[in-house]
Amino acid sequence: MQAVLEAGGLPCLIPTLPLIEGYDPLQLLSDDRAFALLFGVIWPVMRELDGLILTGGGDLSSCLYSQQPHPQTETSDAWRDVWERYVALLAWLLCIPTLGICRGMQLMNVALGGTLYQDLRAQWPKERPPLLRHRARGRVSSSNWVSHPIQLARPDCRLAVAVRGKGTLDRPFLDAVLSMHHQAVEELAPGLEVAATSPDGVIEAVEETSAARWWVAVQFHPEWMTHLNWALGLFTALIDASRSYTAVPRDEIETLLDEIQAWLRQHDRALIGNAAPSAVMDDTQSGEHRPALTLQRNVV
Repeated sequence: MQAVLEAGGLPCLIPTLPLIEGYDPLQLLSDDRAFALLFGVIWPVMRELDGLILTGGGDLSSCLYSQQPHPQTETSDAWRDVWERYVALLAWLLCIPTLGICRGMQLMNVALGGTLYQDLRAQWPKERPPLLRHRARGRVSSSNWVSHPIQLARPDCRLAVAVRGKGTLDRPFLDAVLSMHHQAVEELAPGLEVAATSPDGVIEAVEETSAARWWVAVQFHPEWMTHLNWALGLFTALIDASRSYTAVPRDEIETLLDEIQAWLRQHDRALIGNAAPSAVMDDTQSGEHRPALTLQRNVV
């Protein structure tokens, strides 16, 4: 929240508390009545947003990317996983400027059809460069970090433009980012591209390829480094994109609620059936679904 304030934004929190006491939130993927209840809570919030940050936190449930849990995977917060998956999908559909941080980047990738390494040290391919330390030993805390450099993919990618700021030289790399994770992007979701990597090849940032969305995500933690211009620049870029965001008029968007809910349920069915969510995205991008044609108005 402090980083958003420093960048000139006004933050508000979206709680991800249990909606139904004693209910398994993963059943929402197939329970239409419970889904309708959740959508009725999420939608009024999402339609008012100018921008979104998906923050760090614990491991995502591996069932959201159709994998069995690895022994090193930590217990997930299933309600948060389900809430934030729908939030991410709606942010993508509505073209809301979005910044993902650590778990937030993993969530954005998974929501669009990508997968994760559930534990880097256990699953990192032996043919890849030796793995750097991406999480400090001992208890995870705001003071227990490791740092490493990252290489930016292109000087004109959104991440590079954001960390460059105004009137400064291009940055081909960042000397040190704060790292605290044991999971990472494995298979990149369609529609996303790599924006930065660490020296070992771990994906450290991704972004949307479409000009219709300011969708940027980083595996590291810039919110703890806003005293550095490049780190604050990420939040400033999000706030700038949010100021430029043009929401669809409410009277128009409300006529599309049935189609929007159907689009979300199509994603749920694809996940339950172990189909690729990317196929739903491909249909949306190609205009098979009217909401995409109507909602994609923001070009940044």
